[in-house]
Amino acid sequence: MRTEDIFNDPKSYKKWYELHNKLYENERKVVRSFNLKDCLDLGSGPGIFHEEIRGKIVSLDISLLMLKESKSDEKVLADALHLPFRDDSFKCIFSSVTVCFIEDVKGFIKEIARVAKERAVICFIARDSPWGEYYEKLGKSGHKYYSYAHFISRRELYVVINDFMKISRIRSTLKDMSETETDETYNDDRGSFICVEAIPKKSEPLSLSLNRHSGADPADPISKLQNLSLYFFLMTILSSKMLLI
Repeated sequence: MRTEDIFNDPKSYKKWYELHNKLYENERKVVRSFNLKDCLDLGSGPGIFHEEIRGKIVSLDISLLMLKESKSDEKVLADALHLPFRDDSFKCIFSSVTVCFIEDVKGFIKEIARVAKERAVICFIARDSPWGEYYEKLGKSGHKYYSYAHFISRRELYVVINDFMKISRIRSTLKDMSETETDETYNDDRGSFICVEAIPKKSEPLSLSLNRHSGADPADPISKLQNLSLYFFLMTILSSKMLLI
């Protein structure tokens, strides 16, 4: 079954969060702690966490019915594995539990790293957590949503993220199996609902790379002079080679 056919009932989807309001409240606190602003929400659904994002929000989902329920500034019907945006299009990328329904996790993270200009916050239910194990059992019993989920462990996701980005912060909640208690926001991944903030790895200018490897300070006038001398030296060599050809 196609993903867009699974998530074809936005009202029922929103109802789950209303019925499990304490879980939802705990998850919202974690998302809020990242002070998100001007984000692309990947796999946004009906915009469950949009109250925790300031500024402009662009919703992207593969389900037209889900997008119709969203109240974001802009809506894009697209596949998260093939984002219709240029590189560095958004300051912020946010995604909640979408990765749990993606088969090609590497392709998903690669696209996030390509489009994110400053940071990405990816939230998921870890397979190796109390709630992750519970949802997997529900999936095996034929649950409407979880039977199509591909839960991933903490380590598996971190490895993929580090291939394309640098993890800068991890926060979580839902450490215990309780639907009635208010849980803490932990500055680690001890909870089941985990949010990972990552910074895209961008290539640095040649001058900065030379300074970094030489130990020089790029703000130092002497370093600048040395770099300028190196530049003219390299240009002289290249020019002489061109004359010989």
